[in-house]
Amino acid sequence: MNKKQPVKTIFLLASMFSLTFGLLLVATGGQVYAAKNIWAGDNTMEELVKKIDKGKASDDSMNWKDFKNSKVFKQEDSETKKCIENRQDLSNNLADYEVLHCFKSSDYGYKN
Repeated sequence: MNKKQPVKTIFLLASMFSLTFGLLLVATGGQVYAAKNIWAGDNTMEELVKKIDKGKASDDSMNWKDFKNSKVFKQEDSETKKCIENRQDLSNNLADYEVLHCFKSSDYGYKN
């Protein structure tokens, strides 16, 4: 009886699993496995809003805690900040389009 056969089978299965996992990771661009902040790399709210408006950034459930501590949010004027805070408070959720609308008109935060 060949005792090396189970080792070869295990090695073959492990290799196939690793290859399949690697292909899935490449196919999804890694986005499923790592959450990213859409404002990362932006220096101003205007830069973020341009990306959102052009469809280059999208997140319908932005991490409020991370966003309110970001450089982009902290540098913005008080009216826009208040608008974004009000929108976040309405549903305990902040979407990219809400940031866009608040940047364009801070009155947006007071509409339902």
